[in-house]
Amino acid sequence: MQAIILCGGKGTRLRDVIGERQKTMTAFEDTPFLVDVINYLKSYRITNVIFATGYKSDEVRAYFGDKYFYGVEVNYSEEEVPLGTGGAIRKALPKIKYDYVYVLNGDTLFKADLYKLKESFLRLDASMSIACKTIEDKSRYGTIRLDYSGERTNGNKEDGILISFDEKVKSRGKHADETYINGGIYILKKSLIESIEPDREVSLEKELMPQWIKEGKIIGGVVSDGDFIDIGTPESLNQYKKMKGNIEMANEQ
Repeated sequence: MQAIILCGGKGTRLRDVIGERQKTMTAFEDTPFLVDVINYLKSYRITNVIFATGYKSDEVRAYFGDKYFYGVEVNYSEEEVPLGTGGAIRKALPKIKYDYVYVLNGDTLFKADLYKLKESFLRLDASMSIACKTIEDKSRYGTIRLDYSGERTNGNKEDGILISFDEKVKSRGKHADETYINGGIYILKKSLIESIEPDREVSLEKELMPQWIKEGKIIGGVVSDGDFIDIGTPESLNQYKKMKGNIEMANEQ
């Protein structure tokens, strides 16, 4: 299988911590965060990766090379101008080899079960599926509501269908306890990606997903309790570094 990793963001909230470097290349003990993402994909036998790059794309290419990185075939889809998450996925279309592809945010590592995500995606015959997670503070993340009552799901709690998606809501709201966050891992049909207008700046989360829901496209959601790591803010980056430090210490003992 194949995965697109979105790693073109500027990381403006981390400027005081990481300077001008590419956010996903933030390192712990000289190992960039993206290496953890790659190792996660390898654990699910995904050994073909497309880096969707933009800002500081040279940093990613300089580290991972042009062909293989420890058994993973690497390719690049480079933005000349910012295209947003949806535009970046569309630009990577010529590199996609299969009928569907995983897409991951390069600044998060959500250890969801990718096998279950794929199985649900195929079972629902969905256009797209998302790995979702429950966390207490949802204010920084896209908030998802799932429906389990339709004919396709047959009440199966592993096969929810999205009925609403709100990108980074500011307040809890009356349905807050029934919602999940967007874990930043998707699986999309190639035909769905082909429907995105090329060379247009567009957000997958803010524009395309709400549009697809309105159009009646089947977007599945699979809830996972896997560990969730986000390096998008100085606070969450520090949490990641502390976690990595604890792992290093445990391995030395």
